[in-house]
Amino acid sequence: MADLASYPRPGVTVDLAVLTVTDPTERPVLAMLVQDRRDPAGRALPGGFIRERWTVAQTADDVLRRKVGVEPSEAIRPRLLRLFDDPDRDDRSWVISAAHSLSLPEADLADAAGDLVPVSPAGTLVGESPLLFDHDEIVAAAIAALRERYEIRYRYVDVHPDPDGFLPEPFTLHQLRKVHEAVVGTELHKDNFNRRMRDQLVPLMRGGEVLLSDGLRGRPATLYRKAR
Repeated sequence: MADLASYPRPGVTVDLAVLTVTDPTERPVLAMLVQDRRDPAGRALPGGFIRERWTVAQTADDVLRRKVGVEPSEAIRPRLLRLFDDPDRDDRSWVISAAHSLSLPEADLADAAGDLVPVSPAGTLVGESPLLFDHDEIVAAAIAALRERYEIRYRYVDVHPDPDGFLPEPFTLHQLRKVHEAVVGTELHKDNFNRRMRDQLVPLMRGGEVLLSDGLRGRPATLYRKAR
């Protein structure tokens, strides 16, 4: 029988790329939560080491609760991106990261610890110096995975309206498109977008009449919610 104690054991962390869309109904901007660290000093994503006999999911919840200040929800769970296992990723020790992304509405991050940093169309964090460890690689992976879920061009299946739930209901098609554009980092063809989305939306009705937006710029527009 192999002597398991003779094998070297790395530390394992769970790092969270927390994503949101700020001001989703008016001027939506994709953003990611970045925090200041003291040891080592610098900027990084929230994360923490897996404690003895803890699961990855328990650690992700602990990081969200203790480091971010947000109560975990069973309805919105972190998504595993992949393992980041470069032996030189942390010069303090041999550490592997089970990196996750988590998409939350802006309102859920009102009291979160850290800064919501805008994401550029190129998929980088605006105004940020390189993050600690390999967290810039985690950022890139999280943004790429999110954009894949929101991209409608060149795709004919699995295209859904605001799949990560950044935009509160009800909303107009214009608001929905602007959120998708904020995420993917480019403009989308209005008519193509509307045609792809309408079958998955239900107009709001009251007294047999379609409800229209009120107080928004431009002409009143139909209000929708996602089809259940």
